Amino acid sequence: MESLLITLLFFPDWANGLPSDFLILHFFVGAVIFPFNMIHAKARKFDAKNLQEAATGYKNSDNITYFGYEEIK
Repeated sequence: MESLLITLLFFPDWANGLPSDFLILHFFVGAVIFPFNMIHAKARKFDAKNLQEAATGYKNSDNITYFGYEEIK
């Protein structure tokens, strides 16, 4: 029974009339939206722990590690 539920989660019975766009939407949520939310939550948590560094754009942090912020000269 458990393997049937797991199979239906990823490969539902499309004979009940669901459009094929639902499959595309299912994989879009799993491959794009869910990972983006995880990364965004981790970044917010990191910034919350380092309020002073986040306020200055991580300019005073270790220059060996790249945080995605660059000062344009």
